[in-house]
Amino acid sequence: MIFSSIEFLLFFILFLIAFKIFSNYQKSLIIFFSLFFYGYWNPIFLILIFYYIIFAYLFIKREIGLKISIPIILLPLFYFKYSYFLIELTNFISLKPYTYNSSLPLAISFITFTIVALLIDIKTKKYEEKINLVSLAEFLIYFPQLIAGPILRAKELFPRLREKIYFKNENIKFGIILFTVGFVKKIFFADSIATYIDPIFDNPNVAESKDIIKAYLLFPLQIYFDFSGYVDMALGVSKILSIDLPLNFNKPYLSSSLTNFWRNWHITLSRWFKDYIYIPLGGSKLNNNRLIINLILTMSIAGLWHGASLNFALWGFLNGLILFIEKKIGRFFNLNNFFKILITCFIIFSLWIVFRIDSLDGIVNFYKILLFNLPTIFYLENLILLSIVIFAVYSQKFDNYASLEIFSKKFKLITIFPIFLLIILTGLGINVGSSEKFIYFDF
Repeated sequence: MIFSSIEFLLFFILFLIAFKIFSNYQKSLIIFFSLFFYGYWNPIFLILIFYYIIFAYLFIKREIGLKISIPIILLPLFYFKYSYFLIELTNFISLKPYTYNSSLPLAISFITFTIVALLIDIKTKKYEEKINLVSLAEFLIYFPQLIAGPILRAKELFPRLREKIYFKNENIKFGIILFTVGFVKKIFFADSIATYIDPIFDNPNVAESKDIIKAYLLFPLQIYFDFSGYVDMALGVSKILSIDLPLNFNKPYLSSSLTNFWRNWHITLSRWFKDYIYIPLGGSKLNNNRLIINLILTMSIAGLWHGASLNFALWGFLNGLILFIEKKIGRFFNLNNFFKILITCFIIFSLWIVFRIDSLDGIVNFYKILLFNLPTIFYLENLILLSIVIFAVYSQKFDNYASLEIFSKKFKLITIFPIFLLIILTGLGINVGSSEKFIYFDF
């Protein structure tokens, strides 16, 4: 069940009705509906959810050390996501029958990282409030953020879930507008782009040369509209319940460096890797040899978090290497901010190709064709496309929650709701695009 489906809208309406009628049982309703929301995809993997809840609770209550608790929490992730990849990599063919090579359990990477952060924060006394089994379950499977984040810290949700939830007119208006903006990004933009460029990326070795530049320019927009659209919808749904979730995007393609990009893209994941891997490794306070190791190791793990394949490892490695180079020589280039953004976009767009194509041969061939056909960027159709991309990147300047919140206060709910309904029904009715799920659902 995805946010941009009619099934979710019916699910959420039913949830709101139940929430209103049985207002004294809010925690139970959130847990029940969250389990249904997760199990709708594949009920068998509800076992995994119970595994996480029970073990996380035992580790918290028994104060079991991190050397024991974290490996047990990571175990399902390693089995479902990495067992087949590791066997393929090491060529231990005889062990293949014991690996997993099918669709990943939904949200396994996100919920694993959420629990690891919780266990570390409790052990290091960064979070010291008492946690019972019900509140833990509610925190871990809260359905607006369950599938693809944002990745939450204990202090960001536990305090709010302890309070009784009241519907507030201003929050409902803002939540509806946030959800609508995310829906438009996903259905009208991301999915429309996907129908055009997915066939190119699926077969980059046989793609026509004229399409390669289009794919290069459009995929960064697709993944931004797709993932930020999901986050907008998640934040919107939660806002209707008067619960604020942390921001996950802040104009990422207007960043003046790759370092700033990672502060503005998938913010909660970047923060997780910084706090729980990069800083414990020593961060940037060590010599150059350790700095480059820390950056490359952290970003390579971040790459593999996205997927168990060599292209993701390479994508992470290249990010780490460029971040190191940037830290060492970036300060010597006193460029105008516009040119910094331009160079950063070129780096990011180029790295996205490594992210998108899952074979190393495909990546090499894509770049060969791209470089050979680079002069065609000056063809009229490509110049028009480039102008659209530049406009889309610049429009991120206005894609912020503060402006949307101010905008929502100018209208009454009775005005906002029909417009919301019209946009949603139009999007569902004309079925723009053919993408069935959000890109980050695979991670």
